Amino acid sequence: MTPRSQDPRSASVRPRAFTVVELLTVVAIVAVIATLLASATAGARRRSNEVLCRNNLRQVALAIELNQDETARRPRSLTRLTTRPSLLPGPKILVCPSDPGAGGGHPTEEASGWGNRVSGTQEPHVGRVGQPEEGSWEAEVREVSERVTFSYLHPLAWRREAWQRLLQGKGSQVGTLACQLHGMRSPAPGHRPFNEYEGQTLRAQRDGAVVGRKIFRVEPVSPGFAAPGLPARAFAAPVSGALTVPINDHDYPWEFYADHPPVVR
Repeated sequence: MTPRSQDPRSASVRPRAFTVVELLTVVAIVAVIATLLASATAGARRRSNEVLCRNNLRQVALAIELNQDETARRPRSLTRLTTRPSLLPGPKILVCPSDPGAGGGHPTEEASGWGNRVSGTQEPHVGRVGQPEEGSWEAEVREVSERVTFSYLHPLAWRREAWQRLLQGKGSQVGTLACQLHGMRSPAPGHRPFNEYEGQTLRAQRDGAVVGRKIFRVEPVSPGFAAPGLPARAFAAPVSGALTVPINDHDYPWEFYADHPPVVR
């Protein structure tokens, strides 16, 4: 008997494996999708952090104004506001969501907010503070000492003359808080990193608005401009929302709190 020929269609069909090219194509597509998702997530996180930061700035600036209205004097530190529960909901509002170094609690060298590292270098300084406002240097130090973690720059600890000069500039458009933690950052090394900071800044003004400013540094026009004690040169605004400030300007950092330096009395 002649054996029947086997129908090739009846043979079991073996699954075909992916080729190397196909596997590489799938991996590349997954990597592209993951990159796009990560970029979108990071952008959404940045926008969310900025919204939260603006809300924090607005509330803290309002608390500063309320404190001045109630006591007829400025709070010399943000810590003072946290001792008045009716003015701030809690110390966490002093921390920007974009601050990688803020860990909550008392500031330490290992974990402290950006404001603890920067604001404390503005004032007071023994050589510049002049007559203490509270009657003695010990009282002055107690008044301006910060015991909470915070992210924001503020001029509350400036000496009286500088504070009054600041408030005389453009009235309600003067700011009392600023955040450096959004956009590009290039603080200079040393004990005064704010002095050469460039990048995006959020400012809480006395009129309740929170505005954004981009700060750029340029070479001073005259060689004698950088001498301590001289007034800041008028800020140039090459584009809307941008401020151009001379490099190595040793006067107070007015650019973080006002669009124009105050007039010297």
